[in-house]
Amino acid sequence: MTRMATAAVAAALLVAGCGTIPEEQCKEVDWYAQGVTDGRAGHTAERIAQHRDACAGVKVEPDEMRYLQGRKEGLAEYCQPANAFRDGLAGNEYRGVCDAAYARNHAAAYRVATLRRSIERNRGDVSWREAEIRSDKTSDTRRAQLRSEVRDLDRRRDALRDDLVAAERELDRRRAAQPAAAPPAAVAAAPAAPPPMPSPAPVTVGTPGTAAGRLVVAGTTVRLRFAYAFVAPDALTDLARRPLLVLTEQPIPPDDLARAGDLDRVLAALPHYVLVVRNDASPPSVAIVVAHPKLGAVPAVAEDAGKGGTAKFDAYGPQRIAGALNSPQSGNAPFAWNRNVRLSVRFDAPLVRRW
Repeated sequence: MTRMATAAVAAALLVAGCGTIPEEQCKEVDWYAQGVTDGRAGHTAERIAQHRDACAGVKVEPDEMRYLQGRKEGLAEYCQPANAFRDGLAGNEYRGVCDAAYARNHAAAYRVATLRRSIERNRGDVSWREAEIRSDKTSDTRRAQLRSEVRDLDRRRDALRDDLVAAERELDRRRAAQPAAAPPAAVAAAPAAPPPMPSPAPVTVGTPGTAAGRLVVAGTTVRLRFAYAFVAPDALTDLARRPLLVLTEQPIPPDDLARAGDLDRVLAALPHYVLVVRNDASPPSVAIVVAHPKLGAVPAVAEDAGKGGTAKFDAYGPQRIAGALNSPQSGNAPFAWNRNVRLSVRFDAPLVRRW
């Protein structure tokens, strides 16, 4: 294949795979309007790089400032609670462009969609095996094997149904907690001179502390060596600002902390992490969130981690957060903690100011 043909095929794949701009339309693009469109679809700011590649052949450079202003308008429509539930139930990917509450709602809906698909696949797997069992051409040995597989699949389906009931209950709870959304503001015509993009405020975080232990996810071990105490909104409950603990394998670059406008942006850049939240209830409740690629788009969450010795704090005050996490060993723990996630770590993280 010639170089020109190869380039043409690559451009076609880019357009087909990403839905970006055909070359012949690049010179006519209103970059503010394109930003609005991409924002409404939940695309990240990196989407403009795909547009830049698509238009490179005709030497058209996107107007990045107008694009980002338009995308901000589009995101105001996209980042509504109803969209989180709708897209999650549709199995659509969330790209981390909204706030933590949106992410949690989408994750709850996405888990329901994932479990429903798993149950349907299970039914299909049982169906073709039962058909083969009934066939006159199937040997007795093969029938015995198939019946054993069907029994295993039936047990698996029962477990999936139990998980689905719990996931649907959690989804209903989150839906009921949402206030009535105001209608989105109409998107105005492209402004003649959009204002400059504000720089994000630094995240309040202590200097790196120490962690010693490990996280095991689906048989893969992550060594936890760094502990950070953030002061940030608690997205799991009431969005009140409180100390949150983050455990990582590698240190978080100081420049990333300085540029990030909120904790979600810090977490989104990490390949895997453990987040620990303790609220101000009496007695305090503790939640642990584990994010890892092997868990897919939905992190594992233990909302009652303070019970059963899962989370113990030696210090939780204005100077430091220190203690230990140990995932439960009993068979009564939630599914994810029993079969997919194991956690054993000690930590000591300083805070830079009182809260």
